[in-house]
Amino acid sequence: MSQTYVAIMAGGRGERLYPLSTPERPKQFLSLFGERTMLQQTVDRVLPLVPKDRILVITSAEHVHLASELLPGVPAANIIGEPMSKGTAPCVALAALAIQKRDPRAVMIVLPADHLISNANMFRRLLKEAIAIAAQGTHLLTFGIEPSRPETGYGYIHAPNAWRGGLPDIQDPSSALEVESFIEKPNRETAERLMSDGAYYWNSGMFVWRVSTILEEIHAFTPVSHKLMTGLDMMPGTAKFEKALGEIYSHLDSASIDRSVMEKSRRILLVPSGGIGWSDVGGWEALREALATRDKPWGYEHLWALNQHYAGKFLHVRGGESLSLQFHVVKDETIHVLQGRLRLRIGPSQAELRELILSPGDTCPIPPKTIHQMEALEDCIIAEVSTPQLTDVVRLSDRYGRTENPAKGDPSPLRLRQLEGDGLKGTETAPYPGSDPVHEVDLNVTH
Repeated sequence: MSQTYVAIMAGGRGERLYPLSTPERPKQFLSLFGERTMLQQTVDRVLPLVPKDRILVITSAEHVHLASELLPGVPAANIIGEPMSKGTAPCVALAALAIQKRDPRAVMIVLPADHLISNANMFRRLLKEAIAIAAQGTHLLTFGIEPSRPETGYGYIHAPNAWRGGLPDIQDPSSALEVESFIEKPNRETAERLMSDGAYYWNSGMFVWRVSTILEEIHAFTPVSHKLMTGLDMMPGTAKFEKALGEIYSHLDSASIDRSVMEKSRRILLVPSGGIGWSDVGGWEALREALATRDKPWGYEHLWALNQHYAGKFLHVRGGESLSLQFHVVKDETIHVLQGRLRLRIGPSQAELRELILSPGDTCPIPPKTIHQMEALEDCIIAEVSTPQLTDVVRLSDRYGRTENPAKGDPSPLRLRQLEGDGLKGTETAPYPGSDPVHEVDLNVTH
């Protein structure tokens, strides 16, 4: 019986979310939806189905060490660095060849590292059904998202007819659809027509296939690339492998797996996946929608604005609750109390915290590297406007147990390196506020 492997594509640059996402730390390495990074959450999502030793991560060579730190249970040989970005086609081929060497009959799941899926249980159920079909070796499967709006930023897939080759152990034999065509990102008028048709789906960029099947199609449609790649001796992590891979990549054309294979193959099935709560988090508005309202242990926050210049939030804090004692490495923010009374502890170091009582109408700036803590003396609503580095939070103490190192109250070196990568290279100030103040805090409260 064939085994199932997962290949996670983690080589994206995240350029559309700069400066929240940076070349040093693209969005797949950010903790945007909880305490875990998007890469870690992608691994968490499939662990009930596939063990860590059958998970491969294809990332850029410069991020191999970071990916290894974030995924301690994934073998080092499973984290492969691409010498340069050439698109998803070479990435998929590289992963497929690495898996083929271990198990030529393996089923391969391909997932981007930077997508949000809120209903993991439903997604795993669909994965199981896709795996059962893919194991037959007859089809390549992709996951299509039923459109909820006439989106012009996604490609569409036309799949009007149910697949009639259902298997006995599939819960719903008609859950797979036959793909007729792929459509590039449409204009608004076309997107509205596709949405009203009912037989078009957003292209999610997630796939399941048998490794031998995808390699057959890569050979059929990109024979030159296939020949170059199959000559590679699969020994990831060795200097010989890295040198050979660099030579091969220098001769490859940049190509996506969609255009080079999926749009040409006649063996494509689509699994409708509208209920999984999917987003590719591909831009500021998509991120704002995904983060719109988030429950917190102290209440909840509503993100009302987010772009490359600033973020705007409303914090609803229950009376008697407090946010963590924290600081930001590069994030600069200002708070304005709309409702309730707020106790603000603020200063350049933990030994120099001052206490302020803010009332409705009061405003206070909180510059980078300023230690601070907000406590609601009664139910409070606080407007916060900041630079867009949403993940730039180092917690020193927290009543909910969310500190970086609860025993010491200090952030880990890895965490500090992660945050420094968010956009403050070359700074002469220390990354961690201590006994020597990095600056005098402007505590001018506007009443």
